[in-house]
Amino acid sequence: MYEKTIKFKLQKKFFNKSGYLDNKYIYEWLNLAKKHFFSSLGINIDSLIEYDLYYADIEVKYSIRKNIKFENQDIFIKVWIDKHNGVKTIFSYEFLINEEVIILASSSHSILKINGERAVRIDRNLPKWDQILRDVVNNGK
Repeated sequence: MYEKTIKFKLQKKFFNKSGYLDNKYIYEWLNLAKKHFFSSLGINIDSLIEYDLYYADIEVKYSIRKNIKFENQDIFIKVWIDKHNGVKTIFSYEFLINEEVIILASSSHSILKINGERAVRIDRNLPKWDQILRDVVNNGK
């Protein structure tokens, strides 16, 4: 399975007044990890706007396995693709501190036209991207 991991230092600003990790940053970190994953495949997700397309969230879920208090430590976010069918892509994520999973997450996405609500078929409109994503999923099995 092809996966990427991003690492950054947890800062006090990521924690609430009680000293625990603030959940409001999780969505932002998921997007950062996903963007890093695409970049590692040579896909610039921001270039979709040039084609009047955008990468839309369909569903985002996360489960906090362990609440953590502030310490000056690194967090690692591991990301991989679970499924890709030419229209929808499903990512999975693990947030780790000291090799312990503290958050599990998944997100599903489609590419939409800026002026529309229907998903664009990646396999027809962006065949190179589609092939890269299919190869990533198929090589993991």
